[in-house]
Amino acid sequence: MNLSRRTRYVLSAVAIYVVLVLVWRFSGIGWWLALGAGVVATPLVMWMTWLRRRFNERAVEFGRRHRLFAWPEDRRR
Repeated sequence: MNLSRRTRYVLSAVAIYVVLVLVWRFSGIGWWLALGAGVVATPLVMWMTWLRRRFNERAVEFGRRHRLFAWPEDRRR
């Protein structure tokens, strides 16, 4: 399936929301609280995922720019 980026984003948000709500609902809290917590937690999960991807990209870029300097433990004595 060749889905657009926006469609994948929406589908992943819905999947995260459903999983969070079901986990919280069957862990003992009520439906309304689980639904509300899902509304709050889903954007946080997606933001943390974006943040992790961004940090990884920047770390790779940093590694490319500073490849000339070896780490102390990588240097030969």
